[in-house]
Amino acid sequence: MNRYRPYRVILWGPGYTGSQALREIARRPELELVGCFAYSPGKIGRDAMSLIGEPPCGVTVTGDKEAIYRLEADVVLYAGASMPDESSRHDEITRILRSGKNVVTTTAYFFPWQHGEEYVRPLEDACAAGGTTLHGTGVHPGWFVERFALTSASLCTSVSRIAVREICDLSHHAGDAIAAIGFGRAPHTLGSTTRKTILSRYYVECIAGLAHLLGFALDEIVAEVDYLPSVRDISAAGTPVPAGTVGAVDGTWTGMMDGEPAISIRELWYVDPALVDPGITLTSPDMYEVEITGLPVDVRTRADLTTSVAADVFGVDDVQSAANLATAVQLVQAVASVVEASPGILLAPGFAYPTADLRTIVAPLAKRPRQVPVRIL
Repeated sequence: MNRYRPYRVILWGPGYTGSQALREIARRPELELVGCFAYSPGKIGRDAMSLIGEPPCGVTVTGDKEAIYRLEADVVLYAGASMPDESSRHDEITRILRSGKNVVTTTAYFFPWQHGEEYVRPLEDACAAGGTTLHGTGVHPGWFVERFALTSASLCTSVSRIAVREICDLSHHAGDAIAAIGFGRAPHTLGSTTRKTILSRYYVECIAGLAHLLGFALDEIVAEVDYLPSVRDISAAGTPVPAGTVGAVDGTWTGMMDGEPAISIRELWYVDPALVDPGITLTSPDMYEVEITGLPVDVRTRADLTTSVAADVFGVDDVQSAANLATAVQLVQAVASVVEASPGILLAPGFAYPTADLRTIVAPLAKRPRQVPVRIL
């Protein structure tokens, strides 16, 4: 693939992740920013690059969605806020796709088939109408399970179980974000099925997507989330966490097959390392571990993310920002593949064939993905 003009890029949502993506766009001459949409009135009317302290680029931030829909561009990097009610985002994404612009997003659509045909059909119809491609990506979901774990599985000819876990220190993460998760609140107020369902949304996509790629016929996905109380008073990025309120969230999502765990994701987010499972050795603020049981080898591997350039961190002195920086990079890294892809929903590329018969390997979406039942404990 040889291309001699820059990719014309629109950034939608210059918030925490979007601003990091904006910085990556500024660094890469093969990307040309042609538009920027913001929800915040304080950002509208400003030069987009002024939001990150870079020299002006001549692109003024707008709050007019219709202007963005009309604007000519190759791709929209969509980093809008993730909300429980997805209707507004669904409308925005489908409008963008129908307008002839490809979309890369970190907010959803990692494996949309898990949410049923009524959810995915409007996206596919919009891609067909606009001749465009949609791709959901990020560090997790988007990279950890979909590429890191899948690549690890390529060392095996057969796989019986995949267990992954993400362990993150959120003590310096943005205060409003950790408050929304439930930090600083009484544990007994956070056990509702609705809250756990919202929290489960992305991880059930990860499990269903990996199962589809591996050919696992899962019976169900079981979710279990525990809210652990802090044993001391903690100040976390503007959100006080008094002793007795939530200081860690420990959740496990398990894809069951024939009555046995086949794929599991464990998420451990904490503001106090004393609450981390003593069986876990902390090696970095953002840890990603994969353990595969298979033949002829078992595989265990880990990725540690750390920020390499302190000036890249926006807002608070955020040790969690390594994962956020990497999330923004996924937006940018996907541009070429998404623009050049055939219309439709694009999955992350993988190379793993742990199957009983190599003759049965087909394109990832040659077989329609199925929705796996979910049970919340």
